[in-house]
Amino acid sequence: YVAPPDSGAQPKVDKHTLSRKKKPQNVYPPGTPLAMGVREKKKLVDCKINIKGESNKLGPSVPRGFLSACKVTQPPKIDDKQSGRLQLAQWLTSADHPQTARVMVNRIWLHLFGQALVRTPDDFGIYGERPTHPQLLDHLATRFRSEGWSIKQLIRSIVLSRTYQLSSFCDEQIREADPENRLLCRHNRRRLDAESLRDSILAASGQLNREPGLGSSIANVDELVNKAGNLHLPDNHRSIYLCLLRHSEPPELSAFDLPDSSKPVGKRNETTLPTQSLFLINSDFLIEQAQLFAKDILTNPKLDDTERVLLVYRRALNRAPESSELERAHALIHDVDQALKTEISQDEIRRVTVWATLCQALLNTNEFRYVD
Repeated sequence: YVAPPDSGAQPKVDKHTLSRKKKPQNVYPPGTPLAMGVREKKKLVDCKINIKGESNKLGPSVPRGFLSACKVTQPPKIDDKQSGRLQLAQWLTSADHPQTARVMVNRIWLHLFGQALVRTPDDFGIYGERPTHPQLLDHLATRFRSEGWSIKQLIRSIVLSRTYQLSSFCDEQIREADPENRLLCRHNRRRLDAESLRDSILAASGQLNREPGLGSSIANVDELVNKAGNLHLPDNHRSIYLCLLRHSEPPELSAFDLPDSSKPVGKRNETTLPTQSLFLINSDFLIEQAQLFAKDILTNPKLDDTERVLLVYRRALNRAPESSELERAHALIHDVDQALKTEISQDEIRRVTVWATLCQALLNTNEFRYVD
């Protein structure tokens, strides 16, 4: 249900338009803030059992009530005039709930470290794994609740810890003693997720739009589908603002284990496939960003080639190149330039192509795609 927040205004819909089964346009005045929300139906009804899970085979109605699988001393009472949504939300977020804070802390730890304290983030029941550090989990959960369920405060306390600041590099003796890193003696080396990888490429090329995306990304999806065109128009906003359509994910995300957006996924799969390397080499997205990266590097005429190589390394890998890397970069620039002289006669176009080759090469490195 879409409605302006704190407003009783109703959209003006042309009855003739509805009779033709066309989507009404501009039902609210321009500039009116809209928010997606949920409200109760005027008439609340109990759900019927779907026999064998089939929606066309209905059994008896089940009265609204508390979860029978959860044994609590004082279950919330649901009034006949309420659906139970509010009571469920209040019970889940109550201060004395034993699991909500733990589950949230565990998932935040998973996103920061690559491995959760409870290795089965979707299952805290009897079939799930026990926490590797139960006292740490309880401490963070208690702190999370005492600080008003502030995710920002929790993340700050974790990333400022010595454990988070450890490198993934360690001596072989420690790695053999704790191969799964259950004792947190090092950081887990992990690949950037699909969204972070896309945003990092855009940031390195200087094309990332850091402003919040405005409006609905699927406002014109019907028109795009009817024209059988590209459902994913160019957009340099952060990946969180992209349009994710079921069974039609953006190619720069789907190649790197983007989960099904219609399902809750606590922990993503991480696969290594040849198609990922082919995407980084041949995709239009990478080629375009590498060219824009190169053009941006070449805009300052006062820089020499060595200074440009230093700038490329700092923007792509956040460090200066070693002497051997600097030599290889100069050799690559020279060799590619000589190879393209017969194919590209215009010096300016060839120059951009040469430097784009170096930029794309660094964007393909494991150092760029992995967090150590």
